[in-house]
Amino acid sequence: MKPLTLHKLLPAIFFCLAVTQGYSQDRLKTFKDSSGISLYTIYRGDTLLIQCDTAFILNRATFHIYKNYYDKVRLKSTSFQGIMDSYESMIHQQDTMLKQKEFYYQQLKQQFDSLSGSSLAFMDRTSISLKGISASLDKATTSLVETQKLLEDSRKMLEDERRKRNSRALKFGIGGAVIGALVAALIAGN
Repeated sequence: MKPLTLHKLLPAIFFCLAVTQGYSQDRLKTFKDSSGISLYTIYRGDTLLIQCDTAFILNRATFHIYKNYYDKVRLKSTSFQGIMDSYESMIHQQDTMLKQKEFYYQQLKQQFDSLSGSSLAFMDRTSISLKGISASLDKATTSLVETQKLLEDSRKMLEDERRKRNSRALKFGIGGAVIGALVAALIAGN
């Protein structure tokens, strides 16, 4: 086996780097968490899918400037301690406010759910009551129709009775007149 020489080794290294660089192209990178500092290696052609509210994309040189500054601050440099304390206090207040808002939201949601449930129960009871009232009105309407039929039948019967009574009275009157005429004729004939 022959030893590798420099003129064979350099193209092999170049080829390996080119393959590595080419293999990393067109990859999908997804970011879901922005709660801390995360370092990701991203190459030209990669697709970034950011699923959080804040993301900073920096090149290597800019990142190192920010990282060095951050490290100085974290080492409690006296000139930056007040700024860091204020910043951490603001973060704590913001977290507290978010927790309070979440608590208020949960309370309001519970009240809304309770109100919604009560409203639905009231609507169900009202619907049942309206069905009962509708059934009662249907019965009352049926009863009124029957009563109107009975009243119409009674009116017809009363008219028939009135005609019969008038007819009897007329017959009685004619009969009385005929009898009176006969009695008068008998008396006058005697």
